[in-house]
Amino acid sequence: MDNLQDLSTICQCLNQLELDEYRSLLHDHRSHKLFTGNTIQLHVAAQLLGLTSYDMIAEQLQVSQTLRERTQLDSISPSALSRKTAQLCTDTLQAIFFRLVQQIATLHPSATNKLPGGKRLKVIDATELVLPLQRASWAYCSFSKRGVKMHTRVVIADPKQLVYADRFIASTADVDEREVSLQLVTDPDAIHVMDRGYQNHHHFEQWTQPGKEIPFVARVRANTQMIATKDFRLSKADKRWIFWDRKVTISKCSRTLRAVFFRDENDKEYYIITNCMDISATEIAQIYKYRWLIELFFKWLKQHLRLVKVISYSPQGIWNQLYLALIAFALCTWVRLQAKTNKTTWDIL
Repeated sequence: MDNLQDLSTICQCLNQLELDEYRSLLHDHRSHKLFTGNTIQLHVAAQLLGLTSYDMIAEQLQVSQTLRERTQLDSISPSALSRKTAQLCTDTLQAIFFRLVQQIATLHPSATNKLPGGKRLKVIDATELVLPLQRASWAYCSFSKRGVKMHTRVVIADPKQLVYADRFIASTADVDEREVSLQLVTDPDAIHVMDRGYQNHHHFEQWTQPGKEIPFVARVRANTQMIATKDFRLSKADKRWIFWDRKVTISKCSRTLRAVFFRDENDKEYYIITNCMDISATEIAQIYKYRWLIELFFKWLKQHLRLVKVISYSPQGIWNQLYLALIAFALCTWVRLQAKTNKTTWDIL
C-alpha cells in the first residue's frame, strides 16, 4: 500500500482510547489475538487513514510496524476482522464516544461570550448514507433506495475554533427528522438550531412549557400561518436585512412565540420561529446562520473519514462504523485542543 502518512499523531489519538488491555467478557473469551480493544483501535486508525475496506485495513497493518506494535497484532485476515467487527458492542462504542465528548467539553467549555445570545449553541440535523439495493434490504426506503440516516447534534463551542458532535441517533433513511427531535432537543441551557425539516408545532409548544423551557431557533416554511400579536422595534441598520420581528401565535401551539423574517447577503429569505424573547433579532438571525456549521461537519466526516462508503452492510456493522467515525473525529479534536494549536483538525494528522 502506497501510504506514507506518519502514524505518530494517529497513535497519539489511539492512546487516548485507553483500550490496550480491554477485553469483553462476552465476546473475547475465545479470542486469541483479536480482542474488542485492539479491534476498536484498528478501526479508528482505519477511519483516520481513510481506509474503506477490510482488505485495505489488513494490508495497512501488514506494512506498518508502528500500527502492529500499537495494536499488538502481527497480521489479521479481512474475514476475521469482519466477523469481529460484527460482534462489537454498540453500547461500548457509545460509552467511549460520550467519554471523549465529556473530555472535550471539560478541556474547552463553550465560549459563550463569543456566541450571540450568550448561551451555548447546539445544531440539529441529519445526513444520509446510501446503501446498495441488493445488500441492504433491511434499510428499505423505496423501490429504488436503501439507506441509513445519522440524526446528529453538534455543539458550537466556538464558531471559528471548535465544533463537535455530542449526540447522534442512527436510523434507516425513511425515518423523518421530526420523529427523533425530542431526543436531541434536551438541554435547557443551550439554544437548539434546526432547519425546516424539524417544523412541528406540537414540539414548539412542548419546548415552551413554563418551567420546562428549552430554547430553540427553527426555520419554518414561508407559508406557515402566523397571527402577529406584537411588533418589536428594529434599528435603522437592522431594517436593511431584517424585515420584521414580532410575537406571534401559530396553529397547534397555544404558546406565544417569536417570529423573525430576514434576508441574507444572497437575497435568500428566512422565516424563523423561536421561544428566545430576551435576545435581539440580529442575534437570532446570526444564530440561525451558524446552522451551516453542521453541514461542514458532515462534509468533514464524508471527505476525510470516507464515510460515504461503509465496510459492512449489516445493521450492527453500520451503526458501529458511524460511532467509530465520530470517535475518530472526537479523538482528533481532543489531540488538537491538547496541543493548543491553530491547525485544523485534519492538518494535525
